[in-house]
Amino acid sequence: MPDASRARGQTITVAQAAALLGRSERWVQALVKAGYMDRSARGEYTLVGVIRGALAHYEDQLARSNKAAVASRATEARTREIELRIRERSRELIATEDAKAVVAELAALVRAELTGMAARTTRDMQARRALEEVIDGALDRIARAAQKAGTALGADSGNLEAEREA
Repeated sequence: MPDASRARGQTITVAQAAALLGRSERWVQALVKAGYMDRSARGEYTLVGVIRGALAHYEDQLARSNKAAVASRATEARTREIELRIRERSRELIATEDAKAVVAELAALVRAELTGMAARTTRDMQARRALEEVIDGALDRIARAAQKAGTALGADSGNLEAEREA
C-alpha cells in the first residue's frame, strides 16, 4: 500500500522550491499568494505544483508582455499617422501625385522656353544646328532627370538626394 506522501506527490519546502526555481523564498511565497501554487501542508508544496505554478506565472507574464508589445506597436502606428497628418497640414509634406505634377510641369516649361532659342539667337544655320544640338542634349538630360525623380517618388523612396547622386 502506498504511503500518504506518494499519494499526493513528492513534497518540497519553500527553500527547496526557491532553490529549484533559482528565485527567493519571498518570490515563491508571492506566487502562492497570487494563486499560482497550492500548499500541500504548512511550508510544503508538491513538486509538480511548484513547476506548474512557475510555468503558469511565466506564461501569464509572456502573455502580458505580448499584449503590451501589440499595444505599443498600435500606439506607434497611430503616432506616425498623426505626425504625417500634421506635416501634411503644415505643408511640410505633399502628395506624391502633386510632386510628380510639379516635376512634369517644370520640365515642360524648360522645354518650351529652350525649343526656339537657337532660331531666336542666330541666323547662321551652322551655328543654329550646333546650338540646337547643345539644347537638345540639355533637354534630354532634363527629361531623364525628371523621369528618374518621378520614378523615385512613385517608389516611395523618401530619399531623392540619394537618387540624384546615383
